[in-house]
Amino acid sequence: KMICIGEYTAVATVLTALAGSITPESVRTYVSINADPWDNNTQIDLEEPMGGFGIEFDIHKHLRLFAEHISSPMQCTDHPGINHAGIKLLAPITNDLTVYSGISINNSSFDSNDNFDGPLGSVGVEYGDDFKIYAEHLASIKKIEDGRTSFGFKVFFK
Repeated sequence: KMICIGEYTAVATVLTALAGSITPESVRTYVSINADPWDNNTQIDLEEPMGGFGIEFDIHKHLRLFAEHISSPMQCTDHPGINHAGIKLLAPITNDLTVYSGISINNSSFDSNDNFDGPLGSVGVEYGDDFKIYAEHLASIKKIEDGRTSFGFKVFFK
């Protein structure tokens, strides 16, 4: 299958890295790749694997603000992808291992390829610092069981 990386993706990758290099240490940007091995969710209609760009700011050791874009490099018809922003409650287990849950909002009328209804909920675990591996379930809070569970990695710029 052909990889479809458009000009928006190329520009967003460069801007994500630049933003991470000029923001304070506490504000981190990242690119990510993740996949849902079951691909049986009904809320996100993107081909696997998916990629993302994001920015996060830990305002406290237990509280993170974030904004994230999700799309598929395997799909040329996914513009503008899925975009959401919100807050995550963090439960650090060790210096490198954190469990979290969060709530975020998106605009399904602007976004493409999603069937979200209302606010989104997420629950996940992440391991690492500048390079993180993670697992996350993302879904509309009205239908948590119909969401997407993915596994992937994030590379941070700071």
